This record gives sequence, structure tokens and C-alpha cells, in this order.
Amino acid sequence: MDATPRTGTRRIPPLSRTALLLAGAALLAGCGSTQVTGAGGGAPAPGRGTGGPTGATATGTATSTSAATATPTPTPEPTCSPEGVLLAAEEANAAMGLRVMAIRLTNCGTRPYKLNGRPDVRVLGAEREPLDVNVRRGSAGIATIEGFDAAPAPVTLQPQESAVFQLVWRNTVTSGTKDSGQYLDVAPLPGRPRVTVPAYLDLGTTGKLGVGVWTKPSTNRPTAPAYPQTQTQTQSRP
Repeated sequence: MDATPRTGTRRIPPLSRTALLLAGAALLAGCGSTQVTGAGGGAPAPGRGTGGPTGATATGTATSTSAATATPTPTPEPTCSPEGVLLAAEEANAAMGLRVMAIRLTNCGTRPYKLNGRPDVRVLGAEREPLDVNVRRGSAGIATIEGFDAAPAPVTLQPQESAVFQLVWRNTVTSGTKDSGQYLDVAPLPGRPRVTVPAYLDLGTTGKLGVGVWTKPSTNRPTAPAYPQTQTQTQSRP
């Protein structure tokens, strides 16, 4: 008998060949069913829904369905006029239909500023149109207020010092059209450049406003050392 080993193709038992085929099919099935999450898209991660305010696009970019919140426009701060003064209305004191409001002038310039007497005041509406208001010197019979009808006296303001004058009116409503002032057009003294000051005056149907004299408070409140030169100023009118 010839003892030389035979050469040629090795035969695989049927059971082993079947096992190899099943292993290959399992490998291919596993590659095709892998889920991709994260930046590449695909199914959401466990515990993360897709219907909330913030979802994910096919490329994973976050999107928000909430509307942007509008930011309210802040009220502009008073600013220094080219003449070197700043005017601002203070909160009105109200009692039984009587209103008293102080208007403060601050010397925001670099030189002394002199006042004497009463300012020239006009009342403007929401569109800055002149209102038909009878502006009078002193309290004009509107009310009796201590010191309101004092005699004028010279006032000199050093830089950063302030002076005030007062307004008085009633918001009585009887017959006629109600007036509501939204601005004051103020010349610190007749003939000087005018400055527009936001101020709400609920004049009712009285149509009357009393104007006091300039006075220097016993204690001047400190103000900022400088102001932008943007306060509304108009030329004086004859």
C-alpha cells in the first residue's frame, strides 16, 4: 500500500459549513441595524423626547420653537443741553385732586448759571403740539401753598448745583375736553433757549396751570459730573 498522503481540496463537513454561513449572516445583520445617535441624527437617546420646545434636526442642530421675548425700550435719561443745563420733572404730589410738581434744573456746565424770577412754560401734548392751557404766575387762585407765591430772588448755580420751580394744577373734570400734558416746553428765563422736558400733567378740564419762582434748595443733590449734549433744545420765540 502506498503511504504517501494525498493532496487536493479538503472537504468540509456539512455541519461546519452551515455554522460558517450562519455566523456570516449574523454579522451582516448586526451592521445593518446599528442605531446612530448624537450629532449624526438617527433615533433619540434614551430618555430624550422629540416633541419638546427644543428638538434636533437631521444634522443634529438644535432648534427652538419658543418666540423671542421683546425687550422693552427704556426711557431715555435727561441729558445736558448745549447751554449747559439739565431739566427734569420730579414726581407730582397729589392730594384731593390737587397736583404740585417740581421741575429741577441742574447746572451741568463748567461756569456759574444765573436765574431770577419765573421760567416761561408751555404745555405740550403727546405729539408735542401746544395745548390750550392758561399758564399763570404764582398759584393763580388754584390753591394756597406755603412759599409758592414768594417774591423772586436771584439764584446763582455753581457747576453741579440745582434750582427748582414748582407747578400747581387741579385735575378736576366738569364739562369740556380733558387735557393731558405729556411734555413741558421750558425757557429757564424768558428769551433763553427752550428745553423740552417729559412730564405728565393730568389737567382735567380746568385748563389752568400755576408757575412758581426759581428757588435754590437748602441741600443740593449731587449729580453726575458730565452729560451727553443731546437734550432737546429749541430757539426762543418772540
